[in-house]
Amino acid sequence: MKDFNASLYPLARGWYQLSDVNITYYYMKFMPGWPEQYVVGRFRARDPGWSARLVAVSRAGNPGGTYAISLGGQPQITDQQDAGPFVPTTAQLVWTTATTGRYSVLARAIFQQGGITAWQWVNFTAEPMQRLYQQTFSCGVSSISESFNWCSSVQYNYGWTGASNTTLINLPYQVVTYGPEAWVEVSSSVGNPAPSLRLLVDGANSDLYGVAALVIDLTALGQVSTASTFSIEHLYGWIGGDTRNNIAYLEFKVRRPDGSVVKLYLVRDDGILTTQIFDVVEGTATAVCSYSVGSGPGSCPAGHVVIRLGTLSTSWSTFYSGSIDSYVGIGVVEKIALVAVDRFSGRNKWRADFFVYWDNFAINGWSCTLSSNVATYTRGQSLTQVYVDPRNSPSTPPSLATEVDAYGNTGNVNDDYGYAVAVYRLPAPIPAAGTAISVRGLYQRDSNDASNNAAFVSVGVDTNGDGAVDMEYIYYRTDGTTYAIVSSFINPGQLICAGACADTTQFKFIALGSMASENSYAWSISLGETPGAVLGVAFGVVDASGYADGASDDFWVFWDDLTITYSACGLPSGWSASGKYAWQSNNYLLATGSVVVYRGLVPNALTYLSNFTGVGAFAVFDSSFNVIFGVFKTGSSFSALCGPSAVALGTLPAAKYVELRPLNGFGDVIIRDQSGAVLARYGCTYSTTPQYVGYKTDAGQILKAYSIETWG
Repeated sequence: MKDFNASLYPLARGWYQLSDVNITYYYMKFMPGWPEQYVVGRFRARDPGWSARLVAVSRAGNPGGTYAISLGGQPQITDQQDAGPFVPTTAQLVWTTATTGRYSVLARAIFQQGGITAWQWVNFTAEPMQRLYQQTFSCGVSSISESFNWCSSVQYNYGWTGASNTTLINLPYQVVTYGPEAWVEVSSSVGNPAPSLRLLVDGANSDLYGVAALVIDLTALGQVSTASTFSIEHLYGWIGGDTRNNIAYLEFKVRRPDGSVVKLYLVRDDGILTTQIFDVVEGTATAVCSYSVGSGPGSCPAGHVVIRLGTLSTSWSTFYSGSIDSYVGIGVVEKIALVAVDRFSGRNKWRADFFVYWDNFAINGWSCTLSSNVATYTRGQSLTQVYVDPRNSPSTPPSLATEVDAYGNTGNVNDDYGYAVAVYRLPAPIPAAGTAISVRGLYQRDSNDASNNAAFVSVGVDTNGDGAVDMEYIYYRTDGTTYAIVSSFINPGQLICAGACADTTQFKFIALGSMASENSYAWSISLGETPGAVLGVAFGVVDASGYADGASDDFWVFWDDLTITYSACGLPSGWSASGKYAWQSNNYLLATGSVVVYRGLVPNALTYLSNFTGVGAFAVFDSSFNVIFGVFKTGSSFSALCGPSAVALGTLPAAKYVELRPLNGFGDVIIRDQSGAVLARYGCTYSTTPQYVGYKTDAGQILKAYSIETWG
């Protein structure tokens, strides 16, 4: 009997034909040019004592290489040999070939016991496989360039030409008065040039105060930055009997980047007595704090900043011209009010009143808004904030600004640290591997600020494919030995480093050196072979301790010229992914995190051949993406996979290709070198129906497949 190794069907198979002459056929498909070896059958006798040999009778075809057919470990027929010695049965029939073309050998199988000899015909035919499918991968380089140019120009000029007492100004407005003798009106005869807006007021209320105000809504102009220039002219006068304890002021309602509101009062006065500041921008006149004419405000509550500019002018002059960010920090001016307040009264209009004419109101600046893909996190004193700065930049304004003053002043970093962090979310995840990031940061600190500052760029990477950052790569600079760093993605604002930064399973620190005020620095980041996907980039500053009011003791970093370079394209036609992170990238297919990237099995395919590097599996999967059989690779170490089991194949530094052969319930795994020589081989049986072939990675793994070919 000549048994057949059915597990290798249809790669190698055998059959017999009974007619006038009993003939057995052995047939094998081979990878052209690469060595193949199979136990294609065995010779088995009915009774003990039989021996067998093979004798070649004829040959056909053009093998283009060497081959050998052995019986019981003894060569019988080769490309140079026609017969071999008798060997005892039962004997394995081993066929080895390293050929390129189709060939056949017709042989006699001769059996002998004692004086009895018998023979049968045996035909060996080998045929090269044909390439049925080939896929290489390619993708160009893309980039995200961000100059943080999130500002638009604001230009507004108004001189009250065309205004009337029914339309005081061409922006949304509200008239606010307090007391019976307060008038807000247009003067057609007075102005610089005429007309102008007139506020006329007497302190005729029961508490002897009077307020006249025009509240102007600026939101129609956009989000007007406090860094813009605001200017207006005025002319002051009074009527006989007025006690001249008069103030006029501009009130600004400012919303800071954190959403808090601060109100600024820029005041000019005349006289010597005490009066009050009134808040009018909310639609009613509400007393805020006392004001001494000639010297300034008393104690005003938090959120109300009163600044004395000087005296009122009895000839046309500038009331104020400049930005207001030095008083209240960067923010958005939502409303501005022109206000006059009088104390003490003389009844009736134009009796003991005072008046202010306003003209040539102008705004020259910017409307700046953080992009919707930027999240901010802050902790610290009043001006700790993230905003778009239209005037400062390491290159060309505007820039993304992070300003911070410490939260506490105890000297204990764990209690005192303050931070301002801007998280720039990418439009879509990109592969961390091969990605480069560059950005510039201009560092400035107030003269009262101590050198205990850190500035950093944090790259947020998802390593497991769940859509959330679980690894931060933090590139930082400091200006002293005392500093702190916080998390930007995993636990925003959590203190993760105070003075000595050590890597953990979630945070990796890369020190880039020192920084000095008024200098700009480049953050140049190459992520190399980092597994996972980049979800965002954060820009942060941390003040370790110490604070003061306003901008005193603060420091800033102005970020600009962000460039992210990467390679990520969609999967080739016919390929899909179960999981998030699989792309064509550069000249390879990239799989990382928890993902299976796959395609359907190719009809009539006998073997799948792939060249890949990194950590992960090349496998045949069932319909639920469970591994039926395959290879797991990490560096130069290989393991054969059989369902959930793994068998170590060893360290194979010369390995170049992995071959998977799903053969009639038998999974054949072959590791080959550059020339196709077999370095390791393993096989296992399976009962599940193969559905897909592809690659699989788990959390923290990255695999690069450069090609896959299918032969059959």
